Amino acid sequence: MPDEPSILSHEERAVAAALDAGTDPVTIANERDSSIEEVEAAVDRIREKTERAFATLTESPFTGDLAADLDPERRAALRTALAED
Repeated sequence: MPDEPSILSHEERAVAAALDAGTDPVTIANERDSSIEEVEAAVDRIREKTERAFATLTESPFTGDLAADLDPERRAALRTALAED
């Protein structure tokens, strides 16, 4: 299965990557030369899109088939992401 583009915008992906690396929102705002409000809004959008993605996975009749088609590396990365607190 080819990698599909993320539903996150370029800005949201950058914020998500920084959060995943353990960077706090204030530092992200400073590093991106943006306001904390802009970063918090990006965080809210990321959370909302993630919640919608999970709802979609729950309702889709294709979830099992697509999961079975994942290559082992991508499946492992997904399992790791889901296991994190």
